[in-house]
Amino acid sequence: MNSKKWSVLVLALLALSLLLAACGASGSTGNFPTGKFIKEGETDYGMNFNANGTFTVFVKGDAVVVNGKYEADDSTFTETGNDVGCKSPMKFKYTFDGKNLIFNYAGNANDDLACSGRHADFNNVTYTLSK
Repeated sequence: MNSKKWSVLVLALLALSLLLAACGASGSTGNFPTGKFIKEGETDYGMNFNANGTFTVFVKGDAVVVNGKYEADDSTFTETGNDVGCKSPMKFKYTFDGKNLIFNYAGNANDDLACSGRHADFNNVTYTLSK
């Protein structure tokens, strides 16, 4: 193979790898904490936040009731999608002290009645890191 064809092949492979990497990215999760969090006042209800920008809401140990996607920066958690039909994106301010994760709606966001569960899970709610 001559050097011109080789260069074209290498550039094509490089472009393809960059495209695939961009398509696989799920968004930035910044310094947002990952792991299993238990909702304050509960013993078997909480959320798992994954580093790949996905989360689940669970009940009774491991029964998943909601799957979702998120992005985060140093102070804002944005739910970018969910499988229960709640409108997205929806932004929440959060704080994390190494143990407690607290959410509050960002701005004057109002969830419709169909998303009362999200309101109950993110409106001035504290979660404790479990694992």
